[in-house]
This record gives sequence, structure tokens and C-alpha cells, in this order.
Amino acid sequence: MVQKDTRIGKTEKGRGRRLVLFAIQTLCAFFLFSLLYTELSFKGTTTSQQIKLDIVITGRQIISDWKPDDISNAVKKEMSPEIKKDMSAAVKKNDRNQSLQFLLTRLVGGEDRSKLDSTGFACDNSVSSVICVTNNPVKIDMSKIQVHLQPPDTPAAGNTTTVVRPYAMQESPYVMNYITPVTITTTTTDPAPLTCDHNHQHPAVIFSTGGYTGNLFHEFNENIIPLYITTRLFRSKVHFVVVDHKPSFLQKYRRVFPRLSDHEIINPATDSSVHCFPGAVIGLKFHKFVGINTSENPTDYYSMPDFRQFIRQTYKLKTKTVFETQNPPVLLLISRQRTRKFLNQAEMVKMMEELGFRVIIASNDKEMSNVEKFSRVINSCSVMVGAHGAGLANEIFLPDGGVMIQVRPLGFQYGTDAFYSEPGPEMGLRYLEYLIEPAESSLAEVYGLDHPVVADTASVAAKGGYAAAREIYLNKQDLRINLNRFRATLVEALGFIGRHSDVANAR
Repeated sequence: MVQKDTRIGKTEKGRGRRLVLFAIQTLCAFFLFSLLYTELSFKGTTTSQQIKLDIVITGRQIISDWKPDDISNAVKKEMSPEIKKDMSAAVKKNDRNQSLQFLLTRLVGGEDRSKLDSTGFACDNSVSSVICVTNNPVKIDMSKIQVHLQPPDTPAAGNTTTVVRPYAMQESPYVMNYITPVTITTTTTDPAPLTCDHNHQHPAVIFSTGGYTGNLFHEFNENIIPLYITTRLFRSKVHFVVVDHKPSFLQKYRRVFPRLSDHEIINPATDSSVHCFPGAVIGLKFHKFVGINTSENPTDYYSMPDFRQFIRQTYKLKTKTVFETQNPPVLLLISRQRTRKFLNQAEMVKMMEELGFRVIIASNDKEMSNVEKFSRVINSCSVMVGAHGAGLANEIFLPDGGVMIQVRPLGFQYGTDAFYSEPGPEMGLRYLEYLIEPAESSLAEVYGLDHPVVADTASVAAKGGYAAAREIYLNKQDLRINLNRFRATLVEALGFIGRHSDVANAR
């Protein structure tokens, strides 16, 4: 028993020594880490500017015990006046770049920016859109949809009133009649000034979800892309005030809005209170059809590839480039069910499969309107084919290097270039088009090949204008594709996505 007790005693002593040794090693490691932290923190300064060890460690006090301000003051004591001056300037520049006023001024340019700087309010009236900006505090009366600006310093300036219909593309008078106007006013003699019911730290962005929402092309063209252009630089530090509030639209893009604003959307139709903001933007910036002009952006903020990356992240789209897609390559065929239908679709699909494609047919409007699910389907495809129409806007979800093939109907050419052929390459996509011949149009069966509607399509627009051309060539035309002609277009698409060998003898 004595020997056993002795061994137990020795074991306990051994454990004690190991615990002491472990504690010493831990303290040493922490001490070395502190020294390494100090060295890395001040790497790049000259020897005379480095903080000596005795500044960092005083007696038992180590760097982890110091407050940040204490360390900062210690650093400043060792800095030369020139370095202190440069650091101060850099801090001021960074504060300015991140300030609310600076970001708001980036939304306008030229004389408008000068006016904003001098008066605190300016409107940018470009060819297609109107956007008004104030970098001063505002009070927004939601019951009247009125934006009350901060009164000017000079009372003699009087009252000013501006009315804006906050829809991105303002070229269509028909659409603008249905957009709720927002009144922007400066009141200097109001006997009963508004009282803030809600105070916010971030600016307001007022826009409409009316207009052509419900059409995928217009939703991206006049809502999602302009909203991105206008608000991305604020890094979600904005409040959205939505007039013509459409729950179906907001639900459809419920993944997009939280990534551009950290706050709940304000609906004036259900909120009659007064909200106060440190600044405001009324309207959205529009650059061009389904695109972004980088020259018109705040420096280094965004481009169309940036927007596509934003969309990929928003919808968790995994395929970035076409070379990451499946083999055999997947082709998505947008099958219209009302107008511009492919009358020989079954034969088209068979030919596509013979060329080596796996074909997905998209024809269900309900399924296609589910952006979250349908975007993932498109992102898995290498090629997308469809007749001219809103469904081609789904090219936004294709991977980089993917091919979009637009089948152009007879007669109606409005928007076929600006809407799809021009935006595609700017998104990093390949664009091909197949222009049908008169014999491929159902109109030839109705009117005959010699009728002006088929043989002289320009005469229809010349006589009846845009409405007449749209009614005949978009609303009353279907397509019977010449498989031999269209085959060559598909072979070209295979070449673009790097699948030449699959169709070496296809021609």
C-alpha cells in the first residue's frame, strides 16, 4: 500500500509540473504573439517612427491591456509632423467619401452637381429619366406624397415647387399618366410646420412600381437595373418609399430589395404619417435599354458585369461561365403560347437534339415568373433561343459566354437591336439572331407572298404607324422555322461555347 501511495504522489507531482509547464508555454506564446502583432502593425514605418518595446510593455502591462486611444496617442508621439498631416488628410478624405452628402452628389453631374452643392437641391433631366436629389434634411408627408425641403437661407428666394413622376423611363406619355406624381416643395412661410412622426438616419429613395411591371423586360429595364444604378453606392443605407405599390412585383423580387436597402419598404398608401430623412432621391436613373453606362456612374461603383454578379449572388446562381455548364450542352427554348409561336416546334427540338443539345422547353408563364427557380434553370444553360419578346430578358441569368439567339419576326424591327442584341455583349454574352424569311411567317399563309403586308412590310408602319405594325407583326404572326437555315445558327452557337467537336460533321 505504501509503494502504491508513493507512486500516486509521484504521478500527481508529474501532472502538476506538466500543468505549470503548459501555463508557462501558453504565456510565452501569448507574449510572442503580442510582439508579432506590434511588429506587423507598424511594419513600413522607418526605425525612428517605430514604437519601441518599452512603449508597448510597461511592467506587467501588455498591449492587450491598452485602450485603442492610448495606443493611438503613443503612435502619434513617435510620428513626424509630415506623417501626422498626411494621416489627417487621409482620414478627412475617407470621411468625405463616405459621407451622405458626398454620395448624394454623385447621382448628378455638371451644372446639376454645382447647383446641389450650392443650394442643396437639383434635378437631373436626361433624355429618358428625371431624378431629383437633395442632400439636406427633408420631411415627407406620406398622406399627400409631398417632399418638404429645408427652407433656403435667404427668405427672399421664396417658395419653389417641382413635380416628378418617379418612373425610370419617361418616354411613354401613356405610361406616365398612370404614375403617381410626387410634389417637392420649399416652404418658407408655413404657419404650421410639419412635425416628424418618424426620424431616420439614412436617405429616402422614392420610386414607382407602376408602369409596365408584370413584363419581365420592363421590370428589369425600368425598375431593377435603374434601382441598382441609383442606390448601390449607398451600400443598403437607404429607405425605399414606393408609390403605386404593387405587392405582386415586390413579392416577385423579394430577394433583390433587401440587398439594396436594410429597411422595410414604406408604402404611402397605408402610411399617412410624416417621415424625416437626412436627404432624399426622387426618381431612378435610367441609362439605356437593359444596360449601364459606366461613364455616367460614380467612379468605381458599378457596371453591367457588376450588376450580373449582384444578380448571381442574390439568387445564388452557381454557374459563372459557360465552360462550367453541363456536357452535353443545355439549350433553353422559350416557347410562346399566344403570339409568335413556333408552329414546327417539335421538329425544331428534334433537330437541336440531333446536334447534341439537351433541350429544356419553357412555356408555362407561372413557372417562368418565379424568378428564384427559373433563374437557376437558365443559369445551367449554355444557349437560350426565343422569338422576339420579353422572355429574352432572361439572358441576364445566363452564365458568362452563354449564347442568346433571337428569332426576329417578319416586319417588326422596333427594339430588336436596342433591347437584346446590344445589351447581350455588354453582359459578357454572345448574341446571334435568326431573321425569318417571308415564307416562314404565318402571314404568308393569310395574305400571300405578294401582299404588301408580307412583301412590303415598311408600308404598314408608314400607313398605320407603330400601333398598326405591332398589331400585325407581333400580335398576329406565328413562325414556321426553316430547319436547314436555322441549323447553321445553332452550329455557330456550339462553336461559341467550345463544343466544335460535337458537331464536326453537322453542317
